[in-house]
Amino acid sequence: MIRLKTLCRALCLATGLVASAGMAQASALSTSGGTSTSLVGLPGTFNPNWFGDASLYASTFDLSAMLKGASLILTQPAAVTYMFVGFDASFNNAFVSGAERLNNRSGAYANLGSSFSFSSVTAAPLDFSFLSNGSGPLFANGNRNTGLVLSADRQSALILFNDSFTGDGDFDDMVVRVSISAVPEPEMLGMLLAGLGVITAVVRRRRTQALRQV
Repeated sequence: MIRLKTLCRALCLATGLVASAGMAQASALSTSGGTSTSLVGLPGTFNPNWFGDASLYASTFDLSAMLKGASLILTQPAAVTYMFVGFDASFNNAFVSGAERLNNRSGAYANLGSSFSFSSVTAAPLDFSFLSNGSGPLFANGNRNTGLVLSADRQSALILFNDSFTGDGDFDDMVVRVSISAVPEPEMLGMLLAGLGVITAVVRRRRTQALRQV
């Protein structure tokens, strides 16, 4: 019994250390380059049709300014979700990442709120692009026609797009929210599984010994 208690305590300690290591390496969103640009006073008015309650976005993001032309970077591996959350465009714009796509049909709300996710994305500049009017030209991460607004905790960001229509420059033609969440490191899972395996083996052996003594 003493050995079992000792092993349990050791496993709990190891679990705490693993969790602490995971927290220390928690992923976040960061940026590279770009120019801080006010969203007030742009050619046109930044006023997208939001998915859900508009006040929720204002409480999470500072919508007074953006980083224009900045690259959005993932600092550690994470699960990544993209959601189409706003638009104000007469073009059929689209957002593309890998084989996935979010569509903004001209003046329609049907696809607002649609999303897709990747369960594990490596630490690197995120791979995404906008298609102006649905087929081109292509505006990739870091293009001057994109803007970024990060949340205070850097776990989410708004990606703002200004399409190739020449009548405005307000960066609300399509708005996509990116959110990240942690994925367990393989080493951490291995340590936990190994510890659980040891505990299971000890419990089975002691049960067998107890049955033999009966």
